[in-house]
Amino acid sequence: MHNHDHYRFGKKSVILIIVINMALFAIKFLSGIVGRSQALIADSFHTASDALTSVAVLIGFVYASTPADPHHPYGHGKAESVATKIISLTLIVLGFKVMYDSARVLISQELYQPHQLTIWVVLLSIVVKEIQFRYALRCGKKIQSTSLIADAWHHRSDMLSSVAALIGIVGARLGFKMLDPIAGIVVGIFVAKIGFGIFHTAFDELLDGALPKELTGGINKLALETEGVKRVTVLKARKLGLDILVDMTIEVDKDITVEEAHIITAKVRRRILKDIDNTKDVMIHVEPYKG
Repeated sequence: MHNHDHYRFGKKSVILIIVINMALFAIKFLSGIVGRSQALIADSFHTASDALTSVAVLIGFVYASTPADPHHPYGHGKAESVATKIISLTLIVLGFKVMYDSARVLISQELYQPHQLTIWVVLLSIVVKEIQFRYALRCGKKIQSTSLIADAWHHRSDMLSSVAALIGIVGARLGFKMLDPIAGIVVGIFVAKIGFGIFHTAFDELLDGALPKELTGGINKLALETEGVKRVTVLKARKLGLDILVDMTIEVDKDITVEEAHIITAKVRRRILKDIDNTKDVMIHVEPYKG
């Protein structure tokens, strides 16, 4: 699957997730109001943030898939990392907002016993969000999309927040009404924590952080297995959206011709582009091997 197909596959996956989340938000929000559950209302806003951040991922895919131009000669791949950062900031703000609203209800003692309907709605949310998490995570890993994987963990956090909401609602219906807004606070803390974790990932990508050692080790192995390569002295790889860019320095026999050295580098480049998924370009510098 080429990167163009990756982006198209990612866009289709995200659109489906957005539609489901909007429907789920409406059901949870209206049920929270009718059923008088602060925990369910807080949980519905978490689901709304799922939809909004999925929109950010979609925009990132659309922009990142546009070809390079004179103003952006390296393409627009970093738009995906920017989308991931938007997701993280949205989660952090939402988490503190949910904590504030739930704490305000707890302090004011405006406590109600949630309706039985809210339990069924939360159970529905738990099932749907877990399915969304598994689907988005599988799709994200398939195309190696950081933003889609981050969005998947957002769905998992929504599922876990629904579990917290369920505990609060059931506890409130059993007579412990304070458990409902307390569950809302727990949901907010969890959401903010997930947001900070995703922010770190996005920040690292925007600063061209190193890729996993397993990947660079595989690239190094391919280069050394190529006939004529004596040693790899420099190897750097970074992500640009869904693409991987590699910069390396290899050493070859100092007595061979420039043409022979060029043939060796071409072989190394072809092997890496073929065997390492999503590799867009490999820049190779050649130096003489001195033993």
